[in-house]
Amino acid sequence: MKTLLSCLDKKRPVFVWWLSVLVVLVICYIFILAEKYMDISILLVIPVLLVSWYGSNKAGSSLAMLSALLITVARVVAVHNNEAIYYLYSFLGTLGTLLLVAIIVTNFRKVHRVESDAADTDTLTGLHSQRSFYTYVEREINRSKRYGHRFSIAYIDVDNFKYVNDTLGHDSGDKLLIELSKCLIFSLRATDVVARIGGDEFVCLFPETGATEAKEAILKAEKALKHSMQNRSWPVSFSVGVVTFEKVPKDVHKAIKIADELMYSVKNCNKDNIAYKIC
Repeated sequence: MKTLLSCLDKKRPVFVWWLSVLVVLVICYIFILAEKYMDISILLVIPVLLVSWYGSNKAGSSLAMLSALLITVARVVAVHNNEAIYYLYSFLGTLGTLLLVAIIVTNFRKVHRVESDAADTDTLTGLHSQRSFYTYVEREINRSKRYGHRFSIAYIDVDNFKYVNDTLGHDSGDKLLIELSKCLIFSLRATDVVARIGGDEFVCLFPETGATEAKEAILKAEKALKHSMQNRSWPVSFSVGVVTFEKVPKDVHKAIKIADELMYSVKNCNKDNIAYKIC
């Protein structure tokens, strides 16, 4: 079941801003009605938290200022205290608390996004990580369930990669992987998703792509890869398994497993080849 926050993930920051302003107004109105029984001004932390998380530091601070001002007006209406100093202290106290919340949440969000991006990116090649790739495949599976789209996955393994590491050194091995990544990115479509999910294992997701189109794409990529490896005198080849899912797989793990097993059927045979399968 979707939570409120997961629903807001897909909304624009301006939507979250106006939703939060509405929440502030509702809280202030309820405050006026309930002041004699309870002080609910602490609930203003919620809309400030939302805007700070989904918007900018400026947006969070602005809502904190607006919230402090509106709740002070609500106190004037509800409390009827004749001492102006009471409202001044109330305004400054609320503003300080909400600004602190906005600053803490904004800073935490920045750290969270940096760590999240790092977890979704392979540090050596800059490609998607396994976690990120699985997320894309899961989305594609859900799209296929809804719209009946086909999609394809290619699983690529570098033959003789250990030989390059052992004879030329790990630095050369890293350079090979980086060059391989560049070739895949430049030879495939911008809508395709390329990831490194193992030492010398790569996967490609071809959204809304049937068997014929997937075959054309992987052959183009293989041609670019072989040309690049030969130019640099790297004695490697590639074992590839390409699976087109015309029926929606059970889950992302099942889809990857099928492509992985198909790739290993090539690797355990003669290597340097591509196997195709339709599920």
